Amino acid sequence: MKRPGRVLYLFHKSLTEPIPRLHGIDQVLALAAKRSFTVISFEPPRRTRSKSDLEAYNETRSQLAAESVRHVALPVIGSRWLEIPLGALAVLTQVLFRGVRIVHSRSYIPTVMALPVVMMTRARLVFDMRGLFVDEYIFEGALKPGTRKLAFVRWLERTLIRTSDAVVVVSQRFRDHLLSRPDLAGAVRSERIIVIPNRVDRERFSGIREPARVLRKHLGWEHNAVVVYVGSTAPWHRLRAGMSIVRRIADQNVEVRLLVIAYPSTLPAEELAQKVGLSPEHVHFITAPVEDVPVLLSSGDAGLMLEADDINRAVCAPIKFSEYLAAGLAVIGSAGIGDTEEWIREGKTGIIIDPDNESDAARHVVTFLESEDFRSGAMRERCIAYAGAELDMQATLRQYDDIYKGLDRA
Repeated sequence: MKRPGRVLYLFHKSLTEPIPRLHGIDQVLALAAKRSFTVISFEPPRRTRSKSDLEAYNETRSQLAAESVRHVALPVIGSRWLEIPLGALAVLTQVLFRGVRIVHSRSYIPTVMALPVVMMTRARLVFDMRGLFVDEYIFEGALKPGTRKLAFVRWLERTLIRTSDAVVVVSQRFRDHLLSRPDLAGAVRSERIIVIPNRVDRERFSGIREPARVLRKHLGWEHNAVVVYVGSTAPWHRLRAGMSIVRRIADQNVEVRLLVIAYPSTLPAEELAQKVGLSPEHVHFITAPVEDVPVLLSSGDAGLMLEADDINRAVCAPIKFSEYLAAGLAVIGSAGIGDTEEWIREGKTGIIIDPDNESDAARHVVTFLESEDFRSGAMRERCIAYAGAELDMQATLRQYDDIYKGLDRA
């Protein structure tokens, strides 16, 4: 029987950043019993790390070593033009001299690093796209339609997709989008595009109800309906609209509170709250490490998930959706966010509102919060059950294992 190929999991981030910790390292550790893994990450100088960050880094490296996972730390130079060739050289070394047969690259920049290596060798490439980052740059204004720069980046994107042996996307809408894009016609076979949503390790959410209750009591919110938001203040997350809706609900003398778990700092979120007139008594801001998020989420009753009407959000699969459900939070979401609208309706795990009509949205949320289904806890139990049935990390592990096995046989 052919020996399973060693997999190189390639990040353009530090091991201590949220994405590797939630969407990569845990998967590698879980799959390492079945095959050999190497992880490449880009790490800042030790002298620049905080004490807690250095402790987290050393702990993660120890976890990898305990499962016989090799770790290669590359230095953060501060320039992609230098880090890309450095990453490519590291990948080439691992393929030629360290037995790597499969390169699993997380997002665009790592895939650019891997591209010349897989084109020159027999290594197989898994392009874990995660998002449409070219379109994100267009949305942010960093890339302008009609420019040569955009044309080059689009060509590079097509090359990455065409060269990859497997392309992982996070929603069925994402897959449909790639298959229907005129500029990608014939660039990749449909069977190579595999949907793997952002699922959650439900073990992180076990045994936390009591700490969550204590936190809620500490905030003085035992008798309030608590809505939770987790994420950044990037404009496409529409936190400002969410805060404005909560303010409108509070103006109706409904006992609602908003817990904002903001990254990387709470200051921009606090400024947004001031702009929409959300009083301090109705909102609490916190920034917390990823390991504290389950308790924070479980202290709430509903999760806020509003997104901009843009192709980037139409294909996404926010990890917060899976985390909300695993914590028992009903989702207050907007339409068109990847496959989540269908999941909400199918599982009866929340409501869909229109953030562009804040007064109407506020009325819908009030009706929802006062419904017997919500107040009785029936919806909380249904959310937890849906997360267990559809969004459990074990399903993700099986899918990645199947991809690797398919490339072993190819």
